[in-house]
Amino acid sequence: MKAPVGGGESPDCVWRLKKSLYGLRQAPRLFNAKLNSVLVSLGWRQSKHDPCLYVYRKKNVFSLLVAVVDDLLLATSDLFHAKSFEKNMGLVFDFKSLGEPTYMIGMHLVRSGPQLRISQRQYILEIAKRHSTLLADSSPASTPAIPSVKLVKTGLNKLPPSPSVDSKLYRAVVGALMYAVITRPDIATPVSISARFLSSPTQAHLDQAVRILSYLVHTVDLSLTFFETSSPCLRTFVDASWAADHDTRRSRFGYGIYFGRALVSWKSKLHACVCLSTAEAEYIGATEATKETMWLRFLLADIGLKQLQPTTLFEDNAACLRMAANKLVSARNKHLELKMHYVRERVSAGDVRLEYISTHLQRADILTKNLPRPAFERFRELLLQPPVFAD
Repeated sequence: MKAPVGGGESPDCVWRLKKSLYGLRQAPRLFNAKLNSVLVSLGWRQSKHDPCLYVYRKKNVFSLLVAVVDDLLLATSDLFHAKSFEKNMGLVFDFKSLGEPTYMIGMHLVRSGPQLRISQRQYILEIAKRHSTLLADSSPASTPAIPSVKLVKTGLNKLPPSPSVDSKLYRAVVGALMYAVITRPDIATPVSISARFLSSPTQAHLDQAVRILSYLVHTVDLSLTFFETSSPCLRTFVDASWAADHDTRRSRFGYGIYFGRALVSWKSKLHACVCLSTAEAEYIGATEATKETMWLRFLLADIGLKQLQPTTLFEDNAACLRMAANKLVSARNKHLELKMHYVRERVSAGDVRLEYISTHLQRADILTKNLPRPAFERFRELLLQPPVFAD
């Protein structure tokens, strides 16, 4: 750091810090290194696949710890171990236990019997208050987007260019919506679409973002629900929408991954390349879903829940299933990059298996495109509160 004025040093003199200062880029890294060393000394083992997850196993004690910067969430089978952990951490850090968690990093945690509900009610109401001027002229929305409204760089598809708006305002709205996606997968698709226009937003783009916010306020009590399960296995639903983006003609894929009945991972994203057919779009989407599925399989193995059977990927495209099961080279797939065949490799290894599911039951459809209200509400219910899976 620069030497303070009046210290007698030359203007070229700098000081080397013995301790990090709050706000420096190095500070979080140094704090994490210190936290890790303390936890390891207390007998915790850091996950190989997620450095923020720690596991403690000793005799009859099994505990999990998640670190989010300087907030810690502890789950343990032994109350004495929790008290001991609090005491030992207090010897090193300015540590305070808040008891059973009800609110953390913007999320409400509510336990009700064998269920855990996670929502962002307070957060949604806060961003609605922050942008109350934008919401003043909007009516409550029952869906986050209208299927017939297709956003492009100039505004709306096949319509004259829409006037520009303040990019900082637009980024503030979309950025706030992006954080809400961590408990509201039902807005993942429209938020992902809106995030494509951060550099040069128009009034049409802003109107769409405000509609998503209006929808969140209208459905503020919706939440993710986690259930106890007697079948601790992963299931993946994956789908794709061919040539969904009107500017680039790239396809959009989406997946939802369940552990038991709990939705634990989801994504809605454009492909990195242009797909030449529906089957190709589905196949590449299945590869992306397989990558996330494999990471979750590794993560579960770290905490002692190794998946002994292949994870089922539910796909509604028969051609995609054939491409994954058969190592054939044809005019339809010989141009695919090697990495796109990862799903085929995992199928051969017995880690995953693809299974056909009717489009009517493909809940990942909500993560590939904007749907009309009846279909949207039906898939939203399947996504957030799924029925018991048949084994």
